[in-house]
Amino acid sequence: MMRRRSDLPPADVQPWSELIPADSFYARLAKWRDVLVKDEDYVPLYKDSPKGRPSIPPSMVVLAMLLEYHDDCSDFEAEQRMRFDLRWKHALGIGLEDEGFDATVLCRFRRKLLERGLERALFERLVGAAWEVGLITKDATQLLDSSHVLGAAGARDTYTLIRGAVRKLLRSLGYAPTRRAELSDRLWCYIDPAAPEKPRIDWSDPKERAAHLGEIVKDAREALSLAEHPTASPATNEAAALLEKIVSDDVEEGEPPPPKRKGRPPKKKDKESERPASGGDDTSPEDDGPRLRRGVAKDRVLSVVDPQMRLGHKSKRQAWAGYKVHIAEEPGSELITEVGARPANEYDAQAAFPIMERQRESVGLKPKELLCDGAYGSADARAKLGELGVKVVAKMRPLTDSKHFRKDEFEIDLRANGGGGSVTCPAGITTTNFRMARDGWYRPVKLFRFAREVCGGCVLKELCLGGPNGRVENPVRLPPGRQVQLHYHEEVLQRARSEQRTAEQKKALRERLRPRAKVERKISEVLRLHGLRRGRYFGLEKTDLQAVMTASMVNAKRLLTMAEEDAKLAKALREELAA
Repeated sequence: MMRRRSDLPPADVQPWSELIPADSFYARLAKWRDVLVKDEDYVPLYKDSPKGRPSIPPSMVVLAMLLEYHDDCSDFEAEQRMRFDLRWKHALGIGLEDEGFDATVLCRFRRKLLERGLERALFERLVGAAWEVGLITKDATQLLDSSHVLGAAGARDTYTLIRGAVRKLLRSLGYAPTRRAELSDRLWCYIDPAAPEKPRIDWSDPKERAAHLGEIVKDAREALSLAEHPTASPATNEAAALLEKIVSDDVEEGEPPPPKRKGRPPKKKDKESERPASGGDDTSPEDDGPRLRRGVAKDRVLSVVDPQMRLGHKSKRQAWAGYKVHIAEEPGSELITEVGARPANEYDAQAAFPIMERQRESVGLKPKELLCDGAYGSADARAKLGELGVKVVAKMRPLTDSKHFRKDEFEIDLRANGGGGSVTCPAGITTTNFRMARDGWYRPVKLFRFAREVCGGCVLKELCLGGPNGRVENPVRLPPGRQVQLHYHEEVLQRARSEQRTAEQKKALRERLRPRAKVERKISEVLRLHGLRRGRYFGLEKTDLQAVMTASMVNAKRLLTMAEEDAKLAKALREELAA
């Protein structure tokens, strides 16, 4: 049964409350706690238990969560601070002898928030109140940026992943020490408490590593055969799917493919010389058994404990295992209008549309312009956000080939030739000859081709042919003419590049993007001061909850600061929150 804060006896004014600085977050939270969080917003959490022992008021639990994320402390530390920290007692309105509540209350409350979909209730409430009092406008310019969040689990190697996935599958099937006779000796080692966590082999020997890999792959298949039952539980099916993905991502069998080479293929050699070195693939040259996959799978699992954690790359040398957080901010009030955790291996441009669409659906905000960096400035992101009426203001990434004519040095007319389009090269030659091709996402695009005879006799041949995208002269057949592939959203791409062509346009764009420093400062505050740099929980859903609650606390801190500086705003904000 839900208990409201109004059901509790009023807290007496404590003499030690004067020791708390008036301009601190704790003092301001104590002043605004009665209207900042409402118990009525969390009634669905208790609809399954209308009777029974009265609960702790949900508003008090939410306030404790705000303090927990503000101080970047654990649930156990939050329990201790409610007992001994005068600042927390003052903010929560509890007496000196009141011990607060147990750390498990915070854990169960977070689980209920996710089950009922109420983890964004406070965030949406604060953003809505800021819009009602005029701090945010619906068509205002917004800033968008992202940063990395380190996962709470550790990234593991292939051997550890397979062993952990087999152990997880066996436990989901209900195998325990009491059912020892039902398992083979090999599989029993995975759940035997006395068995060593790491096999005792010579890890510096490639042959021993290859033999161990073959053994655990065989064990994985045996464990999967035990899970092939029509009445298997959802947990068993999930564990089996995880094991299958790990094996398919990290292990390959059969004859290994030859190494990739650029240019003309080498002469045919004996079979032994075409194999990779045994030290690189954990398999001997004459063995066609399981071996580590060459390269990295696109969506590789990094942890059995947190299967949703992925590997993200800031650059070729900088990478992290975890997630990515995206934050949208209104530059005038410096309030966070949207926040969300996304997979670490997802491009920023792919996350822009879901972030803005959720903002429109949850709080009803749709920016007129979105200032962001070049990672969000792809043609696909501009086209999708344009459907929402949002204009992306971001730098276009430069084309990489500097030795030959780039695509932007060709004149592309999409409306010529009756809508079929035409392409004119720097030499002034125009072609309307094209064929339909597929881009990296298997979407139909136009591939314009210049005649081989025309390009072969052109004086600019050396500056045009031989660049990227397959224009290297083939030693077997005659060299093709220059080819220019259009983008799926070529019109959007051309429009964006036309706005950033001259030096004056680039300078104006830099001035337009200058307010982006505000969202970078806000991200630094959220990540460094309040602990969002490292994830607290396993899974994307719980990491998103951490990001949302941290953003709610930062917004509350900003709103209370502005209210203390403006009495008129404080009155309007209090009336709106109390309504």
